[in-house]
Amino acid sequence: MSRKKVFHLDGGAGRVICAIPALEKYAKKNPDKDFNVIIGGWDSLTYGNRLLQDKTYSMDVKGLFNLLIKDNDLIHPEPYLLHDYYNQKCSLIEGFDKIINETDDHSDLEQPHLYLCKAEEKMAANQLAQVKSKQGKDKTIVIQPFGRSARVDNGDIIDDSTRSLEPNVYLQLVKKLSQKFNIILMADPEFAQAISQDDQISEKPQIPDLRAWCSIIESVDYFIGCDSLGQHMARAFDIPGTVILGSTYAENISYPDYFQIIENENVPKTYSPIRACGFDSHLADRLNDRLMDFSDEQISKIYTQITKHIKENS
Repeated sequence: MSRKKVFHLDGGAGRVICAIPALEKYAKKNPDKDFNVIIGGWDSLTYGNRLLQDKTYSMDVKGLFNLLIKDNDLIHPEPYLLHDYYNQKCSLIEGFDKIINETDDHSDLEQPHLYLCKAEEKMAANQLAQVKSKQGKDKTIVIQPFGRSARVDNGDIIDDSTRSLEPNVYLQLVKKLSQKFNIILMADPEFAQAISQDDQISEKPQIPDLRAWCSIIESVDYFIGCDSLGQHMARAFDIPGTVILGSTYAENISYPDYFQIIENENVPKTYSPIRACGFDSHLADRLNDRLMDFSDEQISKIYTQITKHIKENS
């Protein structure tokens, strides 16, 4: 019996969403080839996907090694190690395509696809109705200010990789936006709690899992985020948005042809060779440390850009 391919995905949930287009492409182009996908914790993101749901397993399934891996070829796609990726010549989605499908032709690569069921859509509708009842605006925004690398340190939110918004930037921006829009904060409970004393504006729902956040984002009018999971969910559901970037590059991790991208033009950016060189990545983080420090004038400009973009996409 010939060996089949088993694609092993690790890292954050955003990486998993970015791998979905290449995996779907592989399934379509190889209808006679069996394959499987192993995901470290985020396999629920393939639920409802007719091409991937039945082929995907969580990494924590008992006996998985003997069941899928031992007699087959295990492939660990890592776009961060591609020359084109670390030179800003391909995106994360294209990097997965290059490795999984062994191609440089990404013209047939689709956007990420996520699928909701009726119960999830109903839950989101109920949540949105509550938010509108409390905040009283017509349009609703989900904002995800803090990325996966952020942490809470003695009540302060810190992101050594400078991917997250500074808390004061988030607070000023939300205060301005809340005059026109309902605001939902997308954040882990520890971050919501850390900022709740200063943020009495945004709704901080207790969302049980990633699929519930998918349904919330699919139901709102606009998304604001950083280099993190939410932007990939928003793109999957064609929700317009603004992505505010610090140390990472739009060409690598976002959708500059779809989202409005905002960066701090006053601070030079240095590429951080994540997953390639640990110490060099640490040194790059030090050089990028002020990229998310926006002045009051810059925050006002960001607010104007966002409100204009929302109007254009209404």
